[in-house]
Order: sequence, then C-alpha cells, then structure tokens
Amino acid sequence: MPAIVDKAAKRSDIVRHAADVFARTGYHETKMQDIATEADIGKGTIYEYFRAKEQLFLAVYDLWMSDYESLILQRVEASPDAMSKVDAIRDSAVEFYASRAEQAPLLLEFWAHALRTDNPAFLERITRTRTFLRDLGIKLTRELVDAGWFTDVDARAFADLEAGISDGIFLAWVLEGRSFPLDKAFTFRQSVIGLGLLAPDARALLTEKLGSKLKRGL
Repeated sequence: MPAIVDKAAKRSDIVRHAADVFARTGYHETKMQDIATEADIGKGTIYEYFRAKEQLFLAVYDLWMSDYESLILQRVEASPDAMSKVDAIRDSAVEFYASRAEQAPLLLEFWAHALRTDNPAFLERITRTRTFLRDLGIKLTRELVDAGWFTDVDARAFADLEAGISDGIFLAWVLEGRSFPLDKAFTFRQSVIGLGLLAPDARALLTEKLGSKLKRGL
C-alpha cells in the first residue's frame, strides 16, 4: 500500500528549503535540482507541486507575507487599545524581519523581480500586502485621533508615509549589514512620528518620555 503523503506539509517543506537556497545563491543562479538536493527529494517531486522555478519563488514570498499578516492580525486583535496596537504592529515587523535576518536580501530580490517579470502575480501579491498594511494603518490612525492621542491628520497619507519609512529602515538595515539594532530603529521612528502628531494633551503627557528616546538614538 503506497504511503499517504500530506501534500500541504510537503509543499510547505519544499518552500522552506527553496527559501534557504534562493537566499544563499539568488533566484537566477538557483536551479530546481539545487532545491531538490537541499530538500533531499527528487527534482520530479518539486514539479508535482510547482510548474516552474518562478512559481516556487512566488510561493516563498506568499508564505512569508501570509505569516506576517497573520502575526500582525493576531497581535492587533489581542491588543486592548489603539496605543497597544501600535506597539503590536511595530513588534510584529521587527520579529518578522529579525527571524529572517539571513534571508532578508531575498525580499529585495523579490521586489526587483516583480518589476522585471511579465507575470502580474508578483506585483499583485505585493499590492495585497501593502493594501493590508495601508488599510490597517488608516484604521489605527483614525482610532488614535478619536482617542485623543493624535491631532487630526489625513489617515491615508500618514499610513502611506509610515509604510515608506518602515521600508526604508528595513532597506538600510539590509544594505548596511544589519549594523544597527532593528528594534531600536523602529522604536526611534515611532518616537519621531509620535512627537510630530501628538495632540496637545497627549504631547504634555508623553513629551518627556519620547524626548528621552530621541536623545538616546539607536
């Protein structure tokens, strides 16, 4: 009787090994046989799950972003108030990037590939995550305004700006060889933004605390 294969688990295992190989040798230099060797399976087994290397590359990014989105949602939903949600999103981002520190350049390669390939699925997947983060950012910004923490602000514009700052921190962290602590950089960013947008009462309450963080830097 043939062995029963958990196809979902097998697919996830292939994706996990593929991420290791892609991160080590780059997308273009990686061959399907390299991934098969890493996963200790026949190359034909990979083609039972993925038609081509590009599809497998997309699966790596899709898995990472799905995990990231789930982590954020889980922590945000468990947070009792708007300020706690801010911390939850920041901590989720730091944990996600730090847990994949050795593979971080792969994210940059994925973004670059998405701009080159004729396959629209890559940019569509990027857009899906960015829309998720934008919508969450808009909702949270409005909660902060309603709760009296933030002065009135264009929530969409702020969410887009904040996402750009976060991407910039990650890019600098990767390009500079992870030479600064990512968690402190995100906390510093949060302090800068906070002092700029705090409503008068909130500013009186938090200026000293946030000011000390700015002086300490990274």
